[in-house]
Amino acid sequence: MDLEAPPPTWTADRFGPFVTEDATEFKVATGAYHRADVFQAELKKIFYSTWIYLGHESEIAAPGDYKATWIGQQSVILVRDADGVARAFLNICRHRGAGLCREEQGNTKLFVCPYHGWSYGLDGRLAAIVDRSRFPDDFPTEEKGLIPVARVESYGGLIFGSLNAAVESLDSYLGEAKPHIDLWLGRCAGGRYRVAAPHRYAYRANWKLQAENVYDGYHAHFVHRSAYNTFQKFDNAFTGRQYTAIRSIGQTRGFPKGHGVLQAGSPLENKFVSAEIRQQYRDELERLNGKARTDEILENRHMLIFPSVVIMDNNIRVIQPRAVNHTEVYSYPMIIEGAHDDINSSRLHDVQTRVGPAGIIGVDDLEVFHGAQTAMSGPGVESITLSRGLHLEEQTPSGERIGAFTDETPQRAFWRRWQADMGGAQS
Repeated sequence: MDLEAPPPTWTADRFGPFVTEDATEFKVATGAYHRADVFQAELKKIFYSTWIYLGHESEIAAPGDYKATWIGQQSVILVRDADGVARAFLNICRHRGAGLCREEQGNTKLFVCPYHGWSYGLDGRLAAIVDRSRFPDDFPTEEKGLIPVARVESYGGLIFGSLNAAVESLDSYLGEAKPHIDLWLGRCAGGRYRVAAPHRYAYRANWKLQAENVYDGYHAHFVHRSAYNTFQKFDNAFTGRQYTAIRSIGQTRGFPKGHGVLQAGSPLENKFVSAEIRQQYRDELERLNGKARTDEILENRHMLIFPSVVIMDNNIRVIQPRAVNHTEVYSYPMIIEGAHDDINSSRLHDVQTRVGPAGIIGVDDLEVFHGAQTAMSGPGVESITLSRGLHLEEQTPSGERIGAFTDETPQRAFWRRWQADMGGAQS
């Protein structure tokens, strides 16, 4: 069933605000999830205006390495040029508009259009036109290079791009999330991350449902009850973790830029890595960072960088909006170069068996997303509530808000930023 019925054209001052809050309640209009005109406005005001994650430096390690990815619904190419610079271009031939790069990943010296053979260098410049003589001598070839993504910057090996030349610096954009990214990077124990082949899945619901879910500590015992029962029954088959009905340890964090974090205690004893190897790993972390910071580094974290990339303990999850009710997700396991094979095997095992598309937990969430999309697309309910812990949050001078592990603090940070980017988005 196609849920994408055409509503009236969206305008910024048509109705009341999508997001409303006061001291007692935080509400989001259901139309934000199912209206096609809102989705089109999101593409323009969010995805085409701010920083979007493109890839990891290890995916384009050598000159000529490239990756085809997306900024919203704009296909782009991320490539390492001959001088070692990471560049990004719109994935469109300047001749007749064909998609230039048809492979998701590879290495090349030239990008050759599959339609009429026009070719482009790694720097985006037009290299050759087949049968050039059939074009005028003064045909403006210097203007026919690939269109660059306006801004490309990186932090800790994470490469972001923006179609907006006037966007703030990536360093400023990441803001208070940077210390948490640094802690995630610290798990490499002086080494580096390397991206493994991604798991890819899709679901028929809005992209924001996945974004909200990744740092939701409230749902787990209810949505994943059968998974937790399985963990207990087959104790030796899954990486050890602690699950209770409502967790009393850990925190949620929401930042003014829209980013958010769910964090809890360190991983429990891992049955797939011997005590000796675990201790060696911890000793190296403590040698590099000291004991207190090592404790922070090993703390479990799910972090969303607004709007659509999730940094998890063992993987990066990229949310790609394809339509108002259709979302693709890429989950990239992160290998630690130089770490013991057992540590990396354990990381892969967690991604594959727990949070991956065939994992015992991941599918549960997708079922809820489908159900929520169907339910909210009807006319019966105009808003939902994300108010858990609203009155109990701690707010720091920087604007960061801190809640309990099961509070909806990061979701509220997401929606505040969403509304700000949408121009006081109206429902």
